Amino acid sequence: MKTLIFVFLGGGIGSSLRYYISTLINYNEMKWIPTLSVNIIGCLLLGGFLAAFHKEQMAQHWYILLGVGFCGGLTTFSTFSAELLLLIKNASYTSAITYLFLSVVLGIIAAGLSYSIIDKNLSL
Repeated sequence: MKTLIFVFLGGGIGSSLRYYISTLINYNEMKWIPTLSVNIIGCLLLGGFLAAFHKEQMAQHWYILLGVGFCGGLTTFSTFSAELLLLIKNASYTSAITYLFLSVVLGIIAAGLSYSIIDKNLSL
């Protein structure tokens, strides 16, 4: 039950932050920019949390709260999928390909970069 509460609290905070960021970043024709932004931020954070957890520098309850809950609420793969579908449906193929490529590639780079930095610094 404690684990579920951690996921709930982290997810609520992450979801609230995602909504707040989407209201701050308003691109008229490229409505996917806020989602891309939070997904990259979430990947960056999750990579670091995962590295710290793997190095046993982050307790499991903190990883559940921050990695599973917060990052799960902050990142928006379902929203990403729906926005990508709408771009394709509206024949905005260049935006769709750009959004898909940037989300996947930058997400992997952000998670890897963060993981590497935390992993290296915890080894010292």
